[in-house]
Amino acid sequence: MVYRLHQPATKLATVRMALQGLALPEICRLLGVGISRQSFGRWLELYEETRCVIKDPESYEARGRPATLSRDECEFMVRLAQSEPGLFLDEIRERLYDSSGVFLSVEGVHRNLVERLSITLKKPETKNVRKSLVAKYTFVEMMEFFPADFLVFTDESSFCDKDLLRSFGRSKRGTPSARYIINQNPPRLSLLPAISIEGLVALTTTFETYNGTRFEHFLEYDLLPRMNRYPDSNSVLVCDNATWHRGERVQQLCDAAGVRLMYLPPYCPELNPIELCFAAVKQQIRSSQILNRTEDPEFEIRQITAEVMVSDLCYKLYKHCGYCVPPY
Repeated sequence: MVYRLHQPATKLATVRMALQGLALPEICRLLGVGISRQSFGRWLELYEETRCVIKDPESYEARGRPATLSRDECEFMVRLAQSEPGLFLDEIRERLYDSSGVFLSVEGVHRNLVERLSITLKKPETKNVRKSLVAKYTFVEMMEFFPADFLVFTDESSFCDKDLLRSFGRSKRGTPSARYIINQNPPRLSLLPAISIEGLVALTTTFETYNGTRFEHFLEYDLLPRMNRYPDSNSVLVCDNATWHRGERVQQLCDAAGVRLMYLPPYCPELNPIELCFAAVKQQIRSSQILNRTEDPEFEIRQITAEVMVSDLCYKLYKHCGYCVPPY
């Protein structure tokens, strides 16, 4: 006989009519539904046992393989993943055994995490414990009064062809894939650009590390001459809290140029659109692998930077970081 689903109201009406002495054929005629004698008998039996025509789902017999972990043990694994997300599977197994005495295989731990608890392995986002949300949102609230075309962001980054090799490669199944380093000790190039919502404003590079003196030289001779006096477009310089960004002469140079100097809250790179520009530049270099075959890496990096940090990208990144951009 084909299984047929009956609504709870139908079951309740059927049992009530049966208690009033009506026969099953008469009940089916009055309700306009077909009810088998097996279903009719089960409903009456359930009512006599529980005084209810709907069976409690908690009383159903469990189907399939019995669960290897109880509810409390599952909650322990969830709390463990939340507090220490970087644990290996064997470490989770040991913690579970120490807590409840249940010993699973590594495969069993993985299966329970993924299939039962929906906890998967992913690359974590790095966060600094000293980051202050109060300082971050105070800065965000303050920046609501500055149009995006007032803001110029600057920061430094470094490039090395060994660090920009492609992360993955293809080969036949069962055989490893190889990648080759041409320059065993390649020089590291430091890049110091500044961007506005219109694109790249100034750019300088060096094979040495940037310090306060080089940053001040960049401001005095490259960046500040291309900026305007506040309040005007490109009149607010925003940089992070690096020590050599906060030198006394940095403030003096900005004051002399009529440029307002502002600092990002500590450990908040998500508020600096130039950080995302660096990611786009490195992705372009990694994609082209130009540093592995060029004799002038400085020229190539400067050219790619100028090609990537254009107005269209900068507009999108300013908007992504939450600044007050005009309609596109």
